[in-house]
Amino acid sequence: MRMQSSVRDERAPSRGVSVTRRGLFVLTGSAAVLLAASCGEDPDRTTWTRGADSLPDRQVWAHMVPQGLPLSEDPQTHYGSERPLFLAPAGTPYPQLVQSQLDQARAAGLTGMQILLLEDVNSGDDFVTDWMAAADPTWQDGARGFAVAACVQATSRSGAESLIREYVAAAKDRPSAARIDDALVVWVYDARALSPDDWLACRRGLERDGIAVYIVAELRTAASQNDNAFDAAAVDLYAGLFEAVWLFDDHDFMILPDVARWAREHDTAFAGGILPGYNRETTNGGYVDARATELWRSQWQLQRDAGAGWATAVTWNDVVERTAVQPTTDWGTTRADLTAHYAAQFRGETPPTRDPVGYVTSPQFVLEGRNVLAEGLVINHGAEPVRVRVRVIARDERELASSDPVTVAAGEAGAAVLDRGIEADAGSWVYAVVDVTDGTGRRLSSTRGAPVVVYAPEDPAVPQPARRTYYSLASDRSAAFTDLVAPPPRDADARSLRLTAREPVRSLEVLHNTWPAGLAVGQQDVAYEDPPQSIVGGQDVTTPAHGFTVARAVAQDGTIAYSTPVYRRDDP
Repeated sequence: MRMQSSVRDERAPSRGVSVTRRGLFVLTGSAAVLLAASCGEDPDRTTWTRGADSLPDRQVWAHMVPQGLPLSEDPQTHYGSERPLFLAPAGTPYPQLVQSQLDQARAAGLTGMQILLLEDVNSGDDFVTDWMAAADPTWQDGARGFAVAACVQATSRSGAESLIREYVAAAKDRPSAARIDDALVVWVYDARALSPDDWLACRRGLERDGIAVYIVAELRTAASQNDNAFDAAAVDLYAGLFEAVWLFDDHDFMILPDVARWAREHDTAFAGGILPGYNRETTNGGYVDARATELWRSQWQLQRDAGAGWATAVTWNDVVERTAVQPTTDWGTTRADLTAHYAAQFRGETPPTRDPVGYVTSPQFVLEGRNVLAEGLVINHGAEPVRVRVRVIARDERELASSDPVTVAAGEAGAAVLDRGIEADAGSWVYAVVDVTDGTGRRLSSTRGAPVVVYAPEDPAVPQPARRTYYSLASDRSAAFTDLVAPPPRDADARSLRLTAREPVRSLEVLHNTWPAGLAVGQQDVAYEDPPQSIVGGQDVTTPAHGFTVARAVAQDGTIAYSTPVYRRDDP
């Protein structure tokens, strides 16, 4: 989510629009009678900061689920195969974990974080006070620092009002609490859970007590349940009730321009909202193929072209739905680094000059005879153009396919993509390799990705649902597995695999059929265990004992390495 600092921005004053009874008729059409009737004795009293250009600056926000991941493995609860790169051993002080996420968010180009708070679960000061404590020092000496705001999800007027009031009290005198002029920014998820009447009454009650808020509301567009279309009639009743709207929809790329247009037509600011892909990891859960980084890159362009006043990443850390843009074990820093690149463009800033970085992104698995999608991305913050090419090679180093080279200009990001069938038998594996060269053909980097394991289509070890998911590595943060981990004895039994790092690493894990089957955090060795039967929310991920086992190590500096797969053809 976006948000303005607690320091008033004199360069971009917000527009004050008095929402009178007459104004409500203009803004909401046939809903005006309903809304005006709920205004109480003094319908002309409210003055809200409104207008399509009322968002100051060009802020870059993200939505986060505060609960995050457990510090140590709970045998009853798993959160999928993806883990945040700030994961720390049990006993790590909580403020240290918050500071680590804050540092990662700022490195990813974010200027603010909206933190989800649930009615009957949280109070309005949960988590946000921890984040504000970490973010307040970034506002020292007149600096424009990192902003924090609550994101309220409520199903009753009293619940929404209580959360907002509690947050307002917690945000008092906090430099990092997001404000536009004198109004605290409050994000709302699923604003349509309350009626327009309830929202108007809630806002009147806050105003009577002198509480000024700037509400950025998500209107539950539900495009994926509505033929991938934006149903304006479903949200028209809420026009004029909020200063700004944002978009959270698993098919947001289908409707983002329509939502932005709707906001302009109703003199409401649009705060953006894009996802890098979506996978709820259940048979009937929503799914949108990320297509490596293609969707994320195109979404940034779409968000900018739609005229969003702020840019919003949805989400920062939801690894269960695979929408996280924070650095994770599956994605490395790829999504975060891309976010930093596009955030700088969105804000009109010049990123620091650095050597070009290549990124290799490839599927975690492929079915025999199906296409392999492999991407070679370059973020080129150097002074000269570079060229990038992606190849797919067999385990014996034979080249199976190669893309044409793509030129990426200085200051830009660009990708070479392969999406084709290859000759690889079930029970084998392949690798994507990304080569980056300068204008003379001199190789700047060559990065091998994680192994892409090949299943027979009927193999019961195929992860279910059999959706395409990805691993990604950066050229400056990848290593050979044997550089970090001692090879197991040649006679080691794959069913009781034990790995030992050469020195303590950030994490060492065993993935069986892409699911976690052993994890060590801040330690040197890990043993294979039974794969999980379900992940958070009771989502079924049962996987048989046979199939592929791959180890992954993350060094203290965030470097990631993958082992050669072990394929077990028979049940024990």
